[in-house]
Amino acid sequence: MRLEGTLDAFSLPDIFQLLSFTKKTGALHLRRGDVHGVVHFAAGAVTGASADQGRQALGRRLVGAGHVSDEALTHAVERAANDAGLGLAKALAEAGAVDENALHTLVSEQAIDAVFDLLRWPEGDFGFVVDEGNPDDLGVSLAVDDVVTEARRRLDYWQTVSRTIPSPDSVLAIAASAPADLSISADEWWLLGLVDGRRGVHELIALTGRGEFTCVSSLAAMVDRGLLTVRAGDDGDSAAALIRRHQVLSRLEGAPVTSSSSLAAAVSGAAVAAVQAQVQQVEAAPEPQAPAVSQLSAVPAMDTPARPEDRNVTPVRAEPFLPRRTPDHPEEHIPTSTVTAMTAGSAIAAGAAMGSAAVATAVAPAASPYIERDPSVNKSLLLRLIAGVRGL
Repeated sequence: MRLEGTLDAFSLPDIFQLLSFTKKTGALHLRRGDVHGVVHFAAGAVTGASADQGRQALGRRLVGAGHVSDEALTHAVERAANDAGLGLAKALAEAGAVDENALHTLVSEQAIDAVFDLLRWPEGDFGFVVDEGNPDDLGVSLAVDDVVTEARRRLDYWQTVSRTIPSPDSVLAIAASAPADLSISADEWWLLGLVDGRRGVHELIALTGRGEFTCVSSLAAMVDRGLLTVRAGDDGDSAAALIRRHQVLSRLEGAPVTSSSSLAAAVSGAAVAAVQAQVQQVEAAPEPQAPAVSQLSAVPAMDTPARPEDRNVTPVRAEPFLPRRTPDHPEEHIPTSTVTAMTAGSAIAAGAAMGSAAVATAVAPAASPYIERDPSVNKSLLLRLIAGVRGL
């Protein structure tokens, strides 16, 4: 027997009832686009289900619940990869890596979650394959009426959950203030530890592997009790709100300026521009002379907080340059055009007195009443030298 059709012509509960009434064994496959779901039956009862065959929903549920060690998971994945008829959960059960009672509970939850997801499909195709086995058949048998009733109850409750958490992309954060009732279950505690103010709800569902309804319902319950908040931008992030308020207060605290990088983190707005201008003025000033060795012990360490009375005190800087000296008897300004003539005249006079023809021929003769103003020449010594050469 091969039963085929579309979900717009036959509803999924009607198909389940038909398979249950005829005590069929096999697999009901459902497709919608690229998504492939399957529900396994044995003698008209549900033995397992998955809303997406492309994902190891049951395996992720086992991992998310913390029932599997790294070593056991590695061996089970290896066996399942090499045997197409062996599922991951069954491989773990045969290896004794998971408690049997816990495994049966997770298989039942997975089947109900999958049927709940499939009931929300607005359209799709289905086909029943007789006698197709369940790779993860662990002896679980669920009555079709019980599965459909629970899935429909979840559909009704889903409307309320959707008003609390409107989208799978919603981001949750831990509330800043503690609610009056701090009671929390072990499952909620495990889920609460994954909330970091950045992960979306769909990421939390994937990490826990518990199914969309179970995960979102738990998150919505914690939102209603005040343990979590739904973020809208940074409004629900308590840490971001505290940082923003501390930045507002920093404008009144007058914290000492240590560096340009710490300045931007300490203050904001107009305070940043004002203090950065002060930093640039200090950095443009000349470097002070090194302190004496005896003064080094009195300099506080860089990590020592400044005392209130020492704040905004600029240390006295030593003057790096002495003022320019003013001559006692200033002389007449010497034009630039006469500098060469002065040098030549002095050299000719000195060369003639000393009998040096080389000096006289090297420089063109010229007469000038000026004496070159060379700051490197001692004036009085030069005058005495000229007087001695002339025989004065």
